[in-house]
Amino acid sequence: MNDLLTVEEDRGVLLATLNRPNKGNALNQPLIDAIDDFCAEVEARAAAGEPRTIVLTGAGEKAFCAGADVTELDGISADQARAQMLRGQQVFDRLERLPVAVIGAINGFALGGGLELAMSTDFRVAHPSARVGQPEISLGNIPGWGGTQRLPALVGRGLATEMILTGDLITAQRAYEIGLVNAVNDDPLEWATDKAQRIAQNNPVAVSGAKVAIRTGLEAGMAQGLVVEADAVADCCDTDVQKAAVRAFLDRRSRRS
Repeated sequence: MNDLLTVEEDRGVLLATLNRPNKGNALNQPLIDAIDDFCAEVEARAAAGEPRTIVLTGAGEKAFCAGADVTELDGISADQARAQMLRGQQVFDRLERLPVAVIGAINGFALGGGLELAMSTDFRVAHPSARVGQPEISLGNIPGWGGTQRLPALVGRGLATEMILTGDLITAQRAYEIGLVNAVNDDPLEWATDKAQRIAQNNPVAVSGAKVAIRTGLEAGMAQGLVVEADAVADCCDTDVQKAAVRAFLDRRSRRS
């Protein structure tokens, strides 16, 4: 995309890397814009079936993303802050709604906006040395890029409130124990890439439909989620991939009998 967000592609998997290592990959407005541009490109390409999956990580060994670039908050007005938060929310929501799987590989600190970005991925893996948290309260503020919404959805209201109101950081192991990350691994990029390549082998219509159904149920309730689920199954059954998979399964069963 540009120097702030580098993108590599291999076998249907895009590796997107936040690239401000000397700043802890902190999110300034140009980097937020680069993520938005990346999402737009993925949306356009996904219509043609590529790419299949995305791995999102940070450059360097110290940080996935240290959070928002605090220099952009110095002297900011209330109206400017509101606009900045709404912009970040829009971009992170766009990332979450991409029709392909997005896996977060947390290679170091994921703090504030960095954790909010990670929570916008479909699931996450963390290096054992990683630390994550929402420390905005220490700067007299609260999470503004979705942390007050996504964190409770992932770990529950009590734990999320504790993390947000204390600003305390937690270890990768603790993040795993509370369901904030799916795994702790010495090589999070390898773990995430392996999962991404496995998902890339699946019917892209099924992957997209599953994401929409899961999200709908969580946001609108089970009744609406079930309707979307049924619609997604119908869409899958209209694809050549599903038809071929069913025929192959039945052929294998016939040969065994």
